[in-house]
Amino acid sequence: MQPRIYLGQTPDTVRERVDLREQALALAQRVRQSHADGLCAALFGFTAGAQPPLARIDLLIVRAEAVIVGALRAYAGPIDAPPEGAWRERTSGQLIVEADGAHPLHRLRAQREAVQLSLNAAAERLGVAGHDPRPFKRVIGALICVPALHPESRISLDVDDHRDGLKVCGFDELAGVAAMAHSGVSLSDEAIHTIAAGLFGGRLWHDGARLLFDLAPPRLQLRIMLPAGGHTIVPLPEGGAIIGRRRSARRFERRVVISGDDLVSIDHLQLSYDDDPAIVTIRDMSKNGTWLTSPGGPVEHIRGETRTIAVGARLRLGMTEVLLEEARNE
Repeated sequence: MQPRIYLGQTPDTVRERVDLREQALALAQRVRQSHADGLCAALFGFTAGAQPPLARIDLLIVRAEAVIVGALRAYAGPIDAPPEGAWRERTSGQLIVEADGAHPLHRLRAQREAVQLSLNAAAERLGVAGHDPRPFKRVIGALICVPALHPESRISLDVDDHRDGLKVCGFDELAGVAAMAHSGVSLSDEAIHTIAAGLFGGRLWHDGARLLFDLAPPRLQLRIMLPAGGHTIVPLPEGGAIIGRRRSARRFERRVVISGDDLVSIDHLQLSYDDDPAIVTIRDMSKNGTWLTSPGGPVEHIRGETRTIAVGARLRLGMTEVLLEEARNE
């Protein structure tokens, strides 16, 4: 399938934005690997419903023959979900409910119904009305465990849940579920785009090959002093990056590449920051260590350590000096 990722609402925190970016990239990769034909659109973070209070939806998957409404949930360990019973985290015994006390499947069913109402109301616009005024009868509701459903979980949905098209799966299984699902309608590529962008207000974020825009501008930058004189400015993306000689990123890494200095390790230093850009965590991963000069402080040699530094700190990796600064976004 050709994956396209749309974004509804931008999350408020750095951690949420970093998680969303990784989920989008993982989903795009798994959709490409699913060996199914046609276009697949995924919309993250939007609202649906005819009137307030609108339902907040985590994820919508749309392909020519399937529509899936997903609720993304993270559970620390295995969960026990008996049919028609209360869900619990097995290790702690803690009851699993939504923020308002609702059963997870009850909340999922309400979210799915809000999307169904919107789709059926737009059936003529989408070119699928025909003789049936409500063609979207088999929209799947999926509770999606992020990053995966713990292998020791015991999930037993009752017969009515199965008949109602409710599922529980891991995020890693989602592309396969989408490839096999059938909603009973046939959607054109234009209709798929209309659902994601026109009906639910999503912005195209990943065009099938790359992310088109960042969720927030970087608030920090690195000033890298060049051996021949002068400097170069590199934005430090939200969540952070790894500095080193290696150019290719592994999985979802963001990298700052330093070339021309053989004393810099392949993966030399990890920098990370969250909602407070004034505080950055560094972790040395190098052979030779990193020289750290905090603002107004002495030079320290750290090796294999994790430290918290502030804006204005100066780092030396090999023969290369790097200054941490506030970003000058224009």
